Amino acid sequence: MKRAGQRVLLLLLLPLLLLTFTGHEAAAAGSTAGRIVMDSKELALPKGVILENVNGSVMIPIRVVVENLGFEVLWEQTTRKVTVQQDGKSVQLAVGSKTAEADGVSLSLNAAPKQNGGTVLVPIRFVSEQFGLSVGWDNTDKTVYLSGGIPSQTPEPVTTDPLPSATPAPAAAVTVPAPSPLPEDNDSTEEHGGSIIATPAPVVTSPQVKGAVFSENRLIIAVAGGAKPTVTKVTGPDRIVVDFPGAAFASDFSGSFPGVSTGGSPQGKLDVSGYPQVTEIRYALFSNSPSTVRFVIQTAGPQNYQVSTDDSTGLITVDLNTVNNGTGTVVNPELNGRPVVVLDAGHGGTQPGAVSLTGKAEKAFNLAVILKAGAILAQEGWADVVYTRTDDATLDLKGRVAIAEAAKATLFISLHGNSLAAEYPNRDKVNGSETYYSRSESLPLAQIMQKHLVAGTGFKDNGVRSKSLHVTRETSMPAVLLEAGYLTNPGNEAAMYSEQMQDNLAREIVAGIREYLGL
Repeated sequence: MKRAGQRVLLLLLLPLLLLTFTGHEAAAAGSTAGRIVMDSKELALPKGVILENVNGSVMIPIRVVVENLGFEVLWEQTTRKVTVQQDGKSVQLAVGSKTAEADGVSLSLNAAPKQNGGTVLVPIRFVSEQFGLSVGWDNTDKTVYLSGGIPSQTPEPVTTDPLPSATPAPAAAVTVPAPSPLPEDNDSTEEHGGSIIATPAPVVTSPQVKGAVFSENRLIIAVAGGAKPTVTKVTGPDRIVVDFPGAAFASDFSGSFPGVSTGGSPQGKLDVSGYPQVTEIRYALFSNSPSTVRFVIQTAGPQNYQVSTDDSTGLITVDLNTVNNGTGTVVNPELNGRPVVVLDAGHGGTQPGAVSLTGKAEKAFNLAVILKAGAILAQEGWADVVYTRTDDATLDLKGRVAIAEAAKATLFISLHGNSLAAEYPNRDKVNGSETYYSRSESLPLAQIMQKHLVAGTGFKDNGVRSKSLHVTRETSMPAVLLEAGYLTNPGNEAAMYSEQMQDNLAREIVAGIREYLGL
């Protein structure tokens, strides 16, 4: 904590679950001992402090905002003004005043901030709207519920099952194809049933690289004469370099797209179509002195691998189907190199999300479109699809992230409908589609998905926005949250619940995923 005169700066960086607020606190007047629960954990209140519900706004101590929500708070003692900041957003409130400022824009409050002794209380409902927190009020036990990422009226229950509601469809069996042509009968390998297997052959005394193929997310190289690989990871761009020091290409070496270097040694690329995480595999004689054959696996991002050598067959395998189990990198037999797309229908079950002007629940729109998009992906067959929910199930934010992480997802796409609180001025005029992301590596996905989102809805393009939402912040893969339109806008609402618009949007979501993956 740093002090400059009477100005106090409090900055505590604790994780914050953020979301668009759509809830309404129950009407309750006066003071109550009360509790504050954030994501199923009760927060400690300053001694002697009670919660108040004034004109429908729950008032909570500013100390709670600082210590538990991770905002930056400035307190000006002389003017009794509170400034709350996060991610470039600034909201200023003054004790006793029903006028607040959000990024320089004046807004009206239902209840003015107040000071009880040494404690300043602020309206959490207003703060939540500005910074994306969801607030629920249980008038029965006088409890404020705070949650992040997805709006809800009650606290989100913690799931004990981290597994997907629908498991990925198994990929079609792929046989490791032999390079065509492979070495003839006098070599150490032959073609059999489309696979590389070994047969006895005359001993090759000098190290040679005889053939290579990429299949099932594995680089398989046939060698002879004791050729041994040296494998390293390199960044800028990300790639895995496989060198065979002292080795040369066999005279009849074959790869997928062979070429010829000026020195007469093979060079070319292997076929990596259908594996979006691998952008290219190229090979060449890297050095003549000493002779060194090099393969370069260029990847879309950091990629773990495991190398195995079978001296009896002369096959070297660089397997990219790996996971880190905490003690090292191991092969995961369930991986196949196909992209895994997690489709997240926001809300569900006891969490209806926003309620439209005509009383329709947001959760129904989210699920309908997500299931349509998933069906298209399954029919096209180039990706494995994992749903966070396939029915009207209740699932908390941590459970959604856990599903994506357990599936080792390539992408995470969450779909929502937007809304504005009842007291928002001219809320029925606000409309349009927008895409949210939290981490810089998700920006390219967000930009592509926003283009397709607008094409699918036909609504105004509200652009790409950065926001610290739980499902886009806590996932480790590129992740975005799509806000299709505003359920509080008559035109948006009518379109969003039409079959035609839902079909169009589902097709565009798939098209955006396909474009991002380069397929």
